Amino acid sequence: MRRGTLILAGMWFLAFTPAVASGTTTTRRPLIVTSQNHSLIDADTCQNFHTTTLTSLPAAARSEEQLKVHLSDRHLKVVTATEGGVAIRGWNRPYARLTVCKAAVALSDADARKALSGISVSISGNEIVARGPALNPSQTWWVNMILSVPKSARLDVTAANGGISIRNMAGNVTARATNGGISIAGSAGVSELTTKNGGISIDNVSGRVNAVTEGGSIALKLRNLQLPSLEAVTLDEGGEIVCNLKGCADGVGDWAADRKRLRIGREASPSIRLTAVSADIMIEQVR
Repeated sequence: MRRGTLILAGMWFLAFTPAVASGTTTTRRPLIVTSQNHSLIDADTCQNFHTTTLTSLPAAARSEEQLKVHLSDRHLKVVTATEGGVAIRGWNRPYARLTVCKAAVALSDADARKALSGISVSISGNEIVARGPALNPSQTWWVNMILSVPKSARLDVTAANGGISIRNMAGNVTARATNGGISIAGSAGVSELTTKNGGISIDNVSGRVNAVTEGGSIALKLRNLQLPSLEAVTLDEGGEIVCNLKGCADGVGDWAADRKRLRIGREASPSIRLTAVSADIMIEQVR
């Protein structure tokens, strides 16, 4: 059996790769490597954020700030910058608290500080947006955001190069990532999760879930003994669905002949839908 990456602790992407200019001059662009460890998502400091970025550029500058965000209603939209991840946790207070973790790297200390000063996080109404200076071969930067928000808030989170982790939410959640994984746990409501290049981890989530990944695996952990209505599909020729639920072992699950599709329950619209375009799906019961 081919095993995909079913956890989010080892996801890497390259923001820049070596490039050769025309003629005889060779230009090396900075190597940017990001790893995600969602086991650290309960941490609320920049030092313990679940994403770690390493780079070949020699000089770095960092800063951290904490902001109080007043919500006019229970809807929050978060848009990360070109680089950076988001960690969100629900709490019982009526406002949101935002910790902003800024970092910039460049060829010199002065250039790194200049790039850092060009990074901004704006709060306008219920929208939080991170921006920064143009990326080029001599400098790059990233912004990671840690948010504590009212549990009942509706979330709309978009990340480009970075992961998204969401915990302890009761409202509806929409999370989209381009290069990065998505991890959600202990949450209710309707969850819409999409990533183009990264895995999705779903743990102890009630309500409705629709999860789609184009370039990664899906791991679903259920902590309720009652089987949900569920549909799982892998479109990868070599991908597999691994179901360790008792219902699957007892023949309750309705499998397609090629075992690329699994359906549990007879509902026309299952409460959990999982689609992996190019990898595996793991479904298991945990205590």
